[in-house]
Amino acid sequence: MSISTTTAAGTAPATELARLLHLRPDEVHRVATAFGEAHVFFPEADAGRCTAALLVELDPQAPRRDRRGKGRPPAAPVGDRPYAASSVFAAVLRTVFRQPLGQSPAPGPAEDGAAEDGALPLEIELPVVRADREPGPTRGGGDGVALTRRLFEPLGWRVDAAELPLDDAALPGGSPYVRLRLVAPAVRPAEALRQLAALLPVLDGAANQWVPPERAEADGVLAVHPERVLIARRLARHGHPVAWGGGDRGAGAAVRAALDAVGARRVVHFGCGHGELLAGLLGDGGFTELLGVDVSPAVLTEAARRLGLERTADPAPEWELRGGADGARVRLVQGAAVYADARRAGFDAMVFEAPAKALAEALAASASASGPGAADRVTPAADPAYLEHAVFAAARPPAVVATAPPGADAAAFATWARRAAAGYGYAVTLRPEAPPAPPAPPAPPAAPEVPATPPTLPPTPTPPAPLLALFERATPAPEGGGPR
Repeated sequence: MSISTTTAAGTAPATELARLLHLRPDEVHRVATAFGEAHVFFPEADAGRCTAALLVELDPQAPRRDRRGKGRPPAAPVGDRPYAASSVFAAVLRTVFRQPLGQSPAPGPAEDGAAEDGALPLEIELPVVRADREPGPTRGGGDGVALTRRLFEPLGWRVDAAELPLDDAALPGGSPYVRLRLVAPAVRPAEALRQLAALLPVLDGAANQWVPPERAEADGVLAVHPERVLIARRLARHGHPVAWGGGDRGAGAAVRAALDAVGARRVVHFGCGHGELLAGLLGDGGFTELLGVDVSPAVLTEAARRLGLERTADPAPEWELRGGADGARVRLVQGAAVYADARRAGFDAMVFEAPAKALAEALAASASASGPGAADRVTPAADPAYLEHAVFAAARPPAVVATAPPGADAAAFATWARRAAAGYGYAVTLRPEAPPAPPAPPAPPAAPEVPATPPTLPPTPTPPAPLLALFERATPAPEGGGPR
Protein backbone atom coordinates (compact mmCIF):
# COMPACT_ATOMS: atom_id res chain seq x y z
CA MET A 1 0.00 0.00 0.00
CA SER A 2 1.21 3.53 -0.73
CA ILE A 3 -0.04 6.91 0.51
CA SER A 4 1.04 9.96 -1.53
CA THR A 5 0.49 13.69 -1.36
CA THR A 6 1.44 16.53 -3.67
CA THR A 7 1.44 20.15 -2.60
CA ALA A 8 1.71 23.34 -4.62
CA ALA A 9 4.22 26.14 -4.16
CA GLY A 10 3.51 28.45 -1.27
CA THR A 11 1.88 25.79 0.86
CA ALA A 12 3.28 23.42 3.44
CA PRO A 13 5.87 20.93 2.11
CA ALA A 14 4.66 17.49 1.12
CA THR A 15 6.75 15.99 3.90
CA GLU A 16 3.95 17.16 6.20
CA LEU A 17 2.52 13.71 5.46
CA ALA A 18 5.40 12.06 7.33
CA ARG A 19 4.88 14.32 10.33
CA LEU A 20 1.17 13.55 10.47
CA LEU A 21 1.98 9.82 10.33
CA HIS A 22 4.54 10.26 13.17
CA LEU A 23 7.32 8.83 11.02
CA ARG A 24 10.74 10.07 9.85
CA PRO A 25 10.94 10.12 6.05
CA ASP A 26 14.67 9.33 6.03
CA GLU A 27 14.34 6.02 7.89
CA VAL A 28 12.93 2.54 7.29
CA HIS A 29 10.52 1.69 10.08
CA ARG A 30 10.03 -1.95 11.08
CA VAL A 31 7.02 -2.93 13.20
CA ALA A 32 6.27 -6.41 14.55
CA THR A 33 2.61 -7.35 14.34
CA ALA A 34 0.57 -10.40 15.30
CA PHE A 35 0.59 -11.51 11.64
CA GLY A 36 4.18 -10.81 10.67
CA GLU A 37 6.61 -7.93 10.18
CA ALA A 38 5.65 -4.64 8.57
CA HIS A 39 7.99 -2.12 6.91
CA VAL A 40 7.21 1.55 6.28
CA PHE A 41 9.56 3.58 4.06
CA PHE A 42 9.45 6.69 1.90
CA PRO A 43 10.56 6.13 -1.72
CA GLU A 44 10.12 9.87 -2.35
CA ALA A 45 10.06 12.70 0.16
CA ASP A 46 10.63 16.27 -0.91
CA ALA A 47 8.79 19.58 -0.81
CA GLY A 48 6.65 18.78 -3.85
CA ARG A 49 5.70 15.13 -3.36
CA CYS A 50 5.87 12.62 -0.53
CA THR A 51 4.98 8.93 -0.64
CA ALA A 52 4.77 6.51 2.30
CA ALA A 53 4.85 2.82 1.35
CA LEU A 54 3.73 -0.02 3.61
CA LEU A 55 5.09 -3.51 2.92
CA VAL A 56 3.78 -6.35 5.10
CA GLU A 57 5.51 -9.72 5.24
CA LEU A 58 2.67 -11.82 6.61
CA ASP A 59 3.72 -15.05 8.29
CA PRO A 60 1.17 -17.84 7.60
CA GLN A 61 2.28 -19.64 10.75
CA ALA A 62 2.01 -16.64 13.08
CA PRO A 63 -1.64 -17.29 14.08
CA ARG A 64 -0.73 -20.91 14.88
CA ARG A 65 2.17 -19.90 17.14
CA ASP A 66 0.04 -17.29 18.91
CA ARG A 67 -2.57 -19.86 19.99
CA ARG A 68 -2.04 -20.99 23.55
CA GLY A 69 -3.74 -23.49 25.78
CA LYS A 70 -4.40 -27.20 25.60
CA GLY A 71 -7.16 -28.77 23.61
CA ARG A 72 -7.46 -25.95 21.06
CA PRO A 73 -7.51 -26.95 17.40
CA PRO A 74 -4.81 -25.46 15.16
CA ALA A 75 -5.66 -22.30 13.28
CA ALA A 76 -6.84 -22.61 9.70
CA PRO A 77 -4.28 -21.89 6.96
CA VAL A 78 -3.94 -18.26 5.98
CA GLY A 79 -4.74 -18.84 2.26
CA ASP A 80 -4.54 -15.63 0.23
CA ARG A 81 -3.75 -13.40 3.21
CA PRO A 82 -0.03 -12.84 2.37
CA TYR A 83 -0.98 -11.46 -1.03
CA ALA A 84 -4.20 -9.42 -0.67
CA ALA A 85 -5.27 -6.47 1.48
CA SER A 86 -8.04 -7.92 3.65
CA SER A 87 -9.32 -7.73 7.21
CA VAL A 88 -5.92 -9.00 8.36
CA PHE A 89 -4.27 -6.08 6.57
CA ALA A 90 -6.67 -3.72 8.37
CA ALA A 91 -5.48 -5.18 11.69
CA VAL A 92 -1.89 -4.55 10.61
CA LEU A 93 -2.76 -0.93 9.79
CA ARG A 94 -4.02 -0.45 13.34
CA THR A 95 -0.71 -1.72 14.73
CA VAL A 96 1.65 0.11 12.37
CA PHE A 97 -0.13 3.47 12.57
CA ARG A 98 -1.15 3.21 16.20
CA GLN A 99 -0.06 6.79 17.02
CA PRO A 100 -2.05 8.69 14.36
CA LEU A 101 -5.07 6.41 14.79
CA GLY A 102 -4.97 6.90 18.56
CA GLN A 103 -5.33 10.66 18.29
CA SER A 104 -8.64 12.39 18.71
CA PRO A 105 -10.62 12.82 15.48
CA ALA A 106 -10.68 16.55 16.21
CA PRO A 107 -8.19 18.48 14.07
CA GLY A 108 -4.97 19.67 15.63
CA PRO A 109 -3.03 22.93 15.30
CA ALA A 110 -1.37 23.77 12.01
CA GLU A 111 2.37 24.18 11.58
CA ASP A 112 4.42 26.06 8.94
CA GLY A 113 1.52 27.07 6.73
CA ALA A 114 -0.24 23.71 6.82
CA ALA A 115 -4.01 23.53 6.60
CA GLU A 116 -5.65 24.18 9.93
CA ASP A 117 -7.25 20.75 10.10
CA GLY A 118 -4.20 18.85 8.78
CA ALA A 119 -5.99 17.88 5.56
CA LEU A 120 -3.85 17.06 2.53
CA PRO A 121 -4.57 15.97 -1.03
CA LEU A 122 -4.12 12.21 -0.74
CA GLU A 123 -3.78 9.34 -3.15
CA ILE A 124 -3.91 5.79 -1.77
CA GLU A 125 -3.06 2.75 -3.87
CA LEU A 126 -3.62 -0.89 -2.89
CA PRO A 127 -2.40 -3.31 -5.59
CA VAL A 128 -4.62 -6.22 -4.48
CA VAL A 129 -7.74 -5.92 -2.31
CA ARG A 130 -9.98 -8.80 -1.28
CA ALA A 131 -13.49 -7.61 -2.29
CA ASP A 132 -15.96 -10.49 -2.34
CA ARG A 133 -19.05 -9.85 -4.41
CA GLU A 134 -22.48 -9.43 -2.86
CA PRO A 135 -24.62 -12.53 -3.49
CA GLY A 136 -27.76 -12.14 -5.58
CA PRO A 137 -29.00 -9.10 -7.49
CA THR A 138 -28.17 -5.91 -5.60
CA ARG A 139 -28.66 -2.22 -6.20
CA GLY A 140 -25.70 -0.67 -7.97
CA GLY A 141 -24.04 -4.02 -8.70
CA GLY A 142 -22.69 -6.70 -6.43
CA ASP A 143 -19.20 -7.28 -7.86
CA GLY A 144 -16.06 -6.18 -6.05
CA VAL A 145 -15.53 -3.03 -8.13
CA ALA A 146 -19.09 -1.82 -7.49
CA LEU A 147 -18.77 -2.59 -3.77
CA THR A 148 -15.62 -0.49 -3.41
CA ARG A 149 -17.42 2.44 -5.03
CA ARG A 150 -20.48 2.03 -2.80
CA LEU A 151 -18.29 2.04 0.31
CA PHE A 152 -15.72 4.75 -0.45
CA GLU A 153 -17.42 7.28 -2.75
CA PRO A 154 -19.94 8.48 -0.11
CA LEU A 155 -16.95 9.36 2.10
CA GLY A 156 -15.56 11.78 -0.49
CA TRP A 157 -13.12 9.55 -2.39
CA ARG A 158 -12.79 9.31 -6.16
CA VAL A 159 -12.50 5.56 -6.73
CA ASP A 160 -10.48 4.00 -9.53
CA ALA A 161 -10.96 0.23 -9.24
CA ALA A 162 -10.38 -2.64 -11.66
CA GLU A 163 -11.02 -6.34 -11.26
CA LEU A 164 -7.88 -8.50 -11.32
CA PRO A 165 -8.42 -11.59 -13.51
CA LEU A 166 -7.64 -15.05 -12.23
CA ASP A 167 -6.15 -18.01 -14.05
CA ASP A 168 -8.09 -20.94 -15.56
CA ALA A 169 -9.17 -22.09 -12.06
CA ALA A 170 -11.24 -18.95 -11.60
CA LEU A 171 -13.89 -18.88 -8.89
CA PRO A 172 -17.56 -18.97 -9.96
CA GLY A 173 -18.89 -15.50 -10.57
CA GLY A 174 -15.58 -13.79 -11.26
CA SER A 175 -12.50 -12.69 -9.39
CA PRO A 176 -12.79 -11.45 -5.77
CA TYR A 177 -9.63 -9.33 -6.15
CA VAL A 178 -9.54 -5.65 -7.09
CA ARG A 179 -6.81 -3.11 -7.75
CA LEU A 180 -7.89 0.00 -5.84
CA ARG A 181 -6.84 3.63 -6.11
CA LEU A 182 -8.46 6.31 -3.93
CA VAL A 183 -8.05 10.05 -4.53
CA ALA A 184 -9.34 12.87 -2.33
CA PRO A 185 -8.66 16.62 -2.67
CA ALA A 186 -8.34 17.17 1.09
CA VAL A 187 -8.44 14.61 3.88
CA ARG A 188 -6.51 14.07 7.07
CA PRO A 189 -4.19 11.02 6.87
CA ALA A 190 -5.43 9.68 10.20
CA GLU A 191 -9.04 9.85 9.00
CA ALA A 192 -8.09 8.07 5.76
CA LEU A 193 -6.46 5.27 7.75
CA ARG A 194 -9.53 4.97 9.99
CA GLN A 195 -11.76 4.57 6.97
CA LEU A 196 -9.49 1.87 5.49
CA ALA A 197 -9.31 -0.01 8.78
CA ALA A 198 -13.11 0.08 9.09
CA LEU A 199 -14.07 -0.80 5.50
CA LEU A 200 -11.48 -3.38 4.43
CA PRO A 201 -13.10 -6.01 6.73
CA VAL A 202 -16.46 -5.14 5.13
CA LEU A 203 -15.10 -5.87 1.65
CA ASP A 204 -13.50 -9.11 2.86
CA GLY A 205 -16.12 -11.86 2.69
CA ALA A 206 -13.84 -14.83 3.41
CA ALA A 207 -14.37 -16.64 6.69
CA ASN A 208 -10.75 -17.80 7.02
CA GLN A 209 -8.79 -15.67 9.51
CA TRP A 210 -11.31 -12.79 9.28
CA VAL A 211 -10.57 -9.98 11.74
CA PRO A 212 -13.46 -7.64 12.73
CA PRO A 213 -13.07 -3.86 12.62
CA GLU A 214 -12.41 -2.15 15.92
CA ARG A 215 -15.15 -0.04 17.43
CA ALA A 216 -12.92 3.04 17.63
CA GLU A 217 -12.50 3.20 13.84
CA ALA A 218 -15.85 1.75 12.79
CA ASP A 219 -18.13 4.03 14.80
CA GLY A 220 -17.18 7.27 13.12
CA VAL A 221 -17.46 5.77 9.63
CA LEU A 222 -20.48 3.49 9.89
CA ALA A 223 -22.75 5.73 11.94
CA VAL A 224 -23.23 8.18 9.05
CA HIS A 225 -22.62 5.92 6.05
CA PRO A 226 -25.56 5.76 3.60
CA GLU A 227 -24.76 2.09 2.90
CA ARG A 228 -25.07 1.13 6.57
CA VAL A 229 -27.51 -1.69 5.79
CA LEU A 230 -25.07 -3.26 3.34
CA ILE A 231 -22.23 -2.88 5.86
CA ALA A 232 -24.27 -4.43 8.67
CA ARG A 233 -25.33 -7.36 6.48
CA ARG A 234 -21.76 -8.15 5.42
CA LEU A 235 -20.39 -7.91 8.96
CA ALA A 236 -23.24 -10.07 10.28
CA ARG A 237 -22.14 -12.88 7.97
CA HIS A 238 -19.11 -13.27 10.24
CA GLY A 239 -21.23 -13.11 13.41
CA HIS A 240 -20.00 -9.58 14.13
CA PRO A 241 -22.83 -7.35 15.43
CA VAL A 242 -22.82 -3.70 14.54
CA ALA A 243 -23.33 -1.02 17.18
CA TRP A 244 -23.56 2.40 15.53
CA GLY A 245 -21.41 5.03 17.16
CA GLY A 246 -23.12 6.89 19.99
CA GLY A 247 -26.14 4.67 19.64
CA ASP A 248 -28.51 4.64 16.68
CA ARG A 249 -30.28 7.96 17.15
CA GLY A 250 -33.11 6.95 14.82
CA ALA A 251 -33.78 3.69 16.64
CA GLY A 252 -33.36 5.37 20.05
CA ALA A 253 -35.94 8.03 19.18
CA ALA A 254 -38.33 5.38 17.87
CA VAL A 255 -37.96 3.29 21.05
CA ARG A 256 -38.53 6.36 23.22
CA ALA A 257 -41.68 7.25 21.24
CA ALA A 258 -43.02 3.70 21.66
CA LEU A 259 -42.33 3.77 25.41
CA ASP A 260 -44.07 7.12 25.73
CA ALA A 261 -47.07 5.76 23.82
CA VAL A 262 -47.67 3.10 26.49
CA GLY A 263 -46.71 5.34 29.42
CA ALA A 264 -43.75 3.19 30.52
CA ARG A 265 -41.62 4.62 33.30
CA ARG A 266 -39.84 1.48 34.57
CA VAL A 267 -37.99 -0.14 31.66
CA VAL A 268 -35.70 -3.15 31.17
CA HIS A 269 -33.25 -3.27 28.26
CA PHE A 270 -32.52 -6.95 27.66
CA GLY A 271 -29.15 -7.24 25.90
CA CYS A 272 -28.16 -3.66 26.73
CA GLY A 273 -24.63 -3.98 25.30
CA HIS A 274 -22.51 -0.89 25.93
CA GLY A 275 -25.50 1.09 27.22
CA GLU A 276 -26.16 3.43 24.28
CA LEU A 277 -29.94 3.19 24.56
CA LEU A 278 -29.91 3.41 28.35
CA ALA A 279 -27.74 6.53 28.17
CA GLY A 280 -30.25 8.12 25.79
CA LEU A 281 -33.23 7.22 27.98
CA LEU A 282 -31.46 8.48 31.10
CA GLY A 283 -30.60 11.74 29.37
CA ASP A 284 -34.18 12.25 28.17
CA GLY A 285 -35.55 11.93 31.69
CA GLY A 286 -39.05 10.90 32.65
CA PHE A 287 -38.09 7.37 33.75
CA THR A 288 -38.10 6.28 37.38
CA GLU A 289 -36.13 3.03 36.96
CA LEU A 290 -33.93 1.60 34.21
CA LEU A 291 -32.46 -1.90 34.24
CA GLY A 292 -29.83 -3.10 31.78
CA VAL A 293 -29.20 -6.85 31.38
CA ASP A 294 -26.40 -8.45 29.39
CA VAL A 295 -24.56 -11.76 29.46
CA SER A 296 -21.04 -10.28 29.24
CA PRO A 297 -19.41 -8.76 32.36
CA ALA A 298 -16.85 -6.98 30.17
CA VAL A 299 -19.58 -5.28 28.15
CA LEU A 300 -21.42 -4.34 31.34
CA THR A 301 -18.22 -2.81 32.73
CA GLU A 302 -18.00 -0.55 29.67
CA ALA A 303 -21.70 0.33 30.00
CA ALA A 304 -21.23 1.19 33.68
CA ARG A 305 -18.35 3.50 32.75
CA ARG A 306 -20.52 5.18 30.12
CA LEU A 307 -23.41 5.69 32.56
CA GLY A 308 -21.28 6.62 35.56
CA LEU A 309 -22.44 3.71 37.74
CA GLU A 310 -20.65 2.18 40.71
CA ARG A 311 -20.14 -1.51 41.49
CA THR A 312 -22.34 -2.83 44.28
CA ALA A 313 -21.31 -5.12 47.10
CA ASP A 314 -23.17 -8.03 45.51
CA PRO A 315 -20.70 -10.80 44.49
CA ALA A 316 -22.43 -11.09 41.10
CA PRO A 317 -21.55 -8.43 38.52
CA GLU A 318 -23.95 -5.59 39.30
CA TRP A 319 -23.74 -1.81 39.06
CA GLU A 320 -26.16 0.79 40.38
CA LEU A 321 -26.87 4.52 40.43
CA ARG A 322 -29.48 5.99 42.75
CA GLY A 323 -30.76 9.53 42.40
CA GLY A 324 -29.64 10.06 38.83
CA ALA A 325 -31.37 12.33 36.33
CA ASP A 326 -34.79 13.23 37.75
CA GLY A 327 -34.14 10.82 40.63
CA ALA A 328 -34.04 7.79 38.33
CA ARG A 329 -32.60 4.53 39.59
CA VAL A 330 -30.31 2.80 37.09
CA ARG A 331 -28.97 -0.73 37.45
CA LEU A 332 -26.86 -3.07 35.34
CA VAL A 333 -26.97 -6.80 36.06
CA GLN A 334 -25.53 -9.87 34.39
CA GLY A 335 -28.09 -12.32 33.07
CA ALA A 336 -29.02 -14.59 30.19
CA ALA A 337 -32.30 -15.64 28.64
CA VAL A 338 -31.72 -19.30 29.47
CA TYR A 339 -31.85 -18.59 33.23
CA ALA A 340 -34.94 -17.55 35.17
CA ASP A 341 -34.38 -14.18 36.82
CA ALA A 342 -36.89 -12.46 39.11
CA ARG A 343 -35.02 -9.15 38.73
CA ARG A 344 -36.51 -8.75 35.24
CA ALA A 345 -40.13 -9.03 36.44
CA GLY A 346 -42.49 -6.24 37.48
CA PHE A 347 -41.44 -3.56 34.99
CA ASP A 348 -43.69 -1.49 32.73
CA ALA A 349 -41.89 -2.39 29.52
CA MET A 350 -39.00 -4.41 28.16
CA VAL A 351 -36.81 -3.54 25.17
CA PHE A 352 -34.74 -6.07 23.23
CA GLU A 353 -33.39 -6.72 19.74
CA ALA A 354 -35.04 -9.51 17.79
CA PRO A 355 -32.46 -12.25 17.10
CA ALA A 356 -31.49 -12.51 13.45
CA LYS A 357 -31.79 -16.31 13.57
CA ALA A 358 -35.43 -16.04 14.65
CA LEU A 359 -36.18 -13.74 11.71
CA ALA A 360 -34.66 -16.22 9.28
CA GLU A 361 -36.62 -19.11 10.80
CA ALA A 362 -39.88 -17.15 10.79
CA LEU A 363 -40.18 -17.27 7.02
CA ALA A 364 -38.96 -20.85 6.58
CA ALA A 365 -40.94 -22.66 9.30
CA SER A 366 -44.70 -23.08 9.56
CA ALA A 367 -46.61 -21.84 12.60
CA SER A 368 -47.48 -25.37 13.73
CA ALA A 369 -43.84 -26.45 13.78
CA SER A 370 -42.21 -23.31 15.11
CA GLY A 371 -44.82 -21.69 17.32
CA PRO A 372 -44.50 -21.65 21.11
CA GLY A 373 -45.66 -24.82 22.76
CA ALA A 374 -44.79 -27.26 19.97
CA ALA A 375 -44.87 -30.69 21.57
CA ASP A 376 -41.86 -32.11 19.74
CA ARG A 377 -39.60 -29.15 20.36
CA VAL A 378 -36.16 -29.63 21.91
CA THR A 379 -34.39 -26.28 22.00
CA PRO A 380 -30.66 -25.81 22.68
CA ALA A 381 -29.66 -23.03 25.05
CA ALA A 382 -28.59 -20.77 22.19
CA ASP A 383 -31.94 -20.98 20.41
CA PRO A 384 -33.68 -17.59 20.13
CA ALA A 385 -36.87 -19.16 21.52
CA TYR A 386 -35.32 -18.85 24.98
CA LEU A 387 -35.17 -15.08 24.52
CA GLU A 388 -38.81 -14.99 23.47
CA HIS A 389 -39.82 -17.10 26.47
CA ALA A 390 -37.80 -14.95 28.90
CA VAL A 391 -39.47 -11.78 27.61
CA PHE A 392 -43.05 -12.76 26.72
CA ALA A 393 -43.71 -15.64 29.15
CA ALA A 394 -41.37 -15.32 32.16
CA ALA A 395 -41.11 -11.53 32.66
CA ARG A 396 -44.37 -10.83 30.75
CA PRO A 397 -44.41 -7.02 31.04
CA PRO A 398 -47.46 -5.01 29.93
CA ALA A 399 -45.50 -3.73 26.91
CA VAL A 400 -42.53 -4.98 24.88
CA VAL A 401 -40.54 -3.04 22.28
CA ALA A 402 -38.59 -5.22 19.83
CA THR A 403 -36.16 -3.62 17.39
CA ALA A 404 -34.92 -5.27 14.21
CA PRO A 405 -31.19 -6.05 13.87
CA PRO A 406 -29.27 -3.91 11.35
CA GLY A 407 -29.96 -5.00 7.80
CA ALA A 408 -33.02 -7.09 8.73
CA ASP A 409 -35.63 -7.89 6.11
CA ALA A 410 -38.88 -6.03 6.82
CA ALA A 411 -41.07 -8.98 5.76
CA ALA A 412 -39.17 -11.43 7.96
CA PHE A 413 -39.37 -9.06 10.94
CA ALA A 414 -43.13 -8.61 10.48
CA THR A 415 -43.66 -12.38 10.19
CA TRP A 416 -41.69 -13.04 13.36
CA ALA A 417 -43.47 -10.26 15.30
CA ARG A 418 -46.95 -11.50 14.36
CA ARG A 419 -46.03 -15.10 15.22
CA ALA A 420 -44.63 -14.12 18.62
CA ALA A 421 -47.63 -11.91 19.40
CA ALA A 422 -50.14 -14.65 18.53
CA GLY A 423 -48.25 -17.31 20.47
CA TYR A 424 -47.84 -15.36 23.69
CA GLY A 425 -51.08 -13.36 23.83
CA TYR A 426 -49.91 -9.90 22.78
CA ALA A 427 -51.24 -7.37 20.31
CA VAL A 428 -48.51 -6.03 18.01
CA THR A 429 -48.10 -2.78 16.10
CA LEU A 430 -45.38 -2.55 13.46
CA ARG A 431 -43.57 0.74 12.89
CA PRO A 432 -43.29 1.82 10.18
CA GLU A 433 -46.31 -0.07 8.93
CA ALA A 434 -45.23 0.03 5.28
CA PRO A 435 -41.48 0.58 4.79
CA PRO A 436 -40.78 2.77 1.75
CA ALA A 437 -39.62 1.01 -1.38
CA PRO A 438 -35.89 1.28 -2.12
CA PRO A 439 -35.03 3.96 -4.68
CA ALA A 440 -34.43 2.86 -8.25
CA PRO A 441 -30.75 2.55 -9.24
CA PRO A 442 -29.43 5.53 -11.21
CA ALA A 443 -29.05 5.12 -14.95
CA PRO A 444 -25.46 4.40 -16.08
CA PRO A 445 -23.67 7.25 -17.86
CA ALA A 446 -23.59 7.20 -21.63
CA ALA A 447 -19.80 7.29 -21.81
CA PRO A 448 -17.50 7.08 -18.79
CA GLU A 449 -15.12 9.98 -18.57
CA VAL A 450 -12.38 10.80 -16.10
CA PRO A 451 -13.14 14.31 -14.81
CA ALA A 452 -10.36 16.83 -14.45
CA THR A 453 -11.52 17.61 -10.92
CA PRO A 454 -13.10 15.31 -8.30
CA PRO A 455 -16.85 15.02 -8.94
CA THR A 456 -19.35 16.63 -6.63
CA LEU A 457 -20.96 13.88 -4.60
CA PRO A 458 -24.72 13.88 -4.01
CA PRO A 459 -25.88 14.67 -0.47
CA THR A 460 -25.87 11.77 1.96
CA PRO A 461 -29.34 10.19 1.92
CA THR A 462 -31.33 9.97 5.12
CA PRO A 463 -31.14 6.45 6.63
CA PRO A 464 -34.43 4.52 6.46
CA ALA A 465 -36.69 4.53 9.49
CA PRO A 466 -35.74 1.72 11.92
CA LEU A 467 -38.00 -1.33 12.07
CA LEU A 468 -39.77 -1.65 15.41
CA ALA A 469 -42.57 -3.77 16.87
CA LEU A 470 -44.63 -2.61 19.87
CA PHE A 471 -46.25 -5.50 21.75
CA GLU A 472 -49.04 -4.81 24.25
CA ARG A 473 -50.27 -7.56 26.54
CA ALA A 474 -53.77 -8.67 25.56
CA THR A 475 -54.45 -12.11 27.09
CA PRO A 476 -52.86 -14.36 29.74
CA ALA A 477 -49.87 -16.47 28.65
CA PRO A 478 -50.88 -19.69 26.84
CA GLU A 479 -50.37 -22.98 28.61
CA GLY A 480 -47.01 -24.56 27.96
CA GLY A 481 -45.57 -21.52 26.17
CA GLY A 482 -41.86 -21.23 25.54
CA PRO A 483 -39.08 -23.75 24.94
CA ARG A 484 -38.68 -26.96 26.83
